[in-house]
Amino acid sequence: MSSQPILRVENLKAHFRGTYFGVSREVRAVDDISFDVERNEIFGLAGESSSGKTTLIKTIAGLIRPPLELVGGRAQFAFLPDAPTIHQAAPAAVAAIRWRHLSYIMQGSMNVLNPLRRIGATFRDFALPHLGGSAGAFEATVTAHLERLRLDPSVLSAYPHELSGGMRQRVTIALATICKPEFIIADEPTTALDVIVQKDVLGMIRSIQREMGSSVLFVTHDMGVHATLTDKLGVMYAGRLVEVGATRDVFAAPRHPYTRHLIHSLPRIGDVTQRSGLPGTPPNLANPPPGCRFHPRCPLAMDICRTVQPAMIDVGPGHRASCHAISEGGS
Repeated sequence: MSSQPILRVENLKAHFRGTYFGVSREVRAVDDISFDVERNEIFGLAGESSSGKTTLIKTIAGLIRPPLELVGGRAQFAFLPDAPTIHQAAPAAVAAIRWRHLSYIMQGSMNVLNPLRRIGATFRDFALPHLGGSAGAFEATVTAHLERLRLDPSVLSAYPHELSGGMRQRVTIALATICKPEFIIADEPTTALDVIVQKDVLGMIRSIQREMGSSVLFVTHDMGVHATLTDKLGVMYAGRLVEVGATRDVFAAPRHPYTRHLIHSLPRIGDVTQRSGLPGTPPNLANPPPGCRFHPRCPLAMDICRTVQPAMIDVGPGHRASCHAISEGGS
């Protein structure tokens, strides 16, 4: 098997650009981000709302529509080696990899499922062009796949509104994995699910990923989910990646102060210590602060933080962080 990462992101930039009432604005939602996703790995992206997570994965998936623009860098898949990003690939090449090599579990099952079509018709729309074969063979494949995800085949005759939220989410996972893709992007797939259903859905994602040997780019703000599911973790703040490493290493020894805050905010059984929120609010990405974008909220901020953007440096094997407190010899 090739040692090449299945996804390599290098210096990726994607900004929202537009002119409103005669004033040009640029929102730097994804600003110079680099990381690799290895084969058979679940890579997590964490960060609070408005950190740029969803814009990043849309850019990686080639779902770029105005006012979002690709500014620079690359997000190159091993199965699409001739294009630096999917957005720059030929339409025929993109059509060939969609669902077969790259699939997407979107945030909110009702964003995917057509309320006017039965589930079975949606499976035919998504998967039949890629799997082919007779109608009977295709139905048998879909039925077996649903049973693998503990869904009764009767859901194929149902409309989306006739299913519970948890069942709809399982259906979207089944749609995303029916063609056994090499790479799956999952955008907050457990949002709005209760904790019991969430645990069930996470278990399904891990089980199906191991069975197929796929790689997953998993996005959620829930650090508890990352601790349970992901192999590697990248933490985003204000459009930039501030820390990345093996999930166990990041949780055991978080090096960026923002990562520490996210991890220490998790409740722990038996711990009655009162937790305080992070002061301030995320910056306006149309006019971000100079230097480190976290410095207005950082308890370790120094003068250099207000003027110079810290570089990503190695803080351990496969573990990198972007913080002047580290490079200046702090903790």
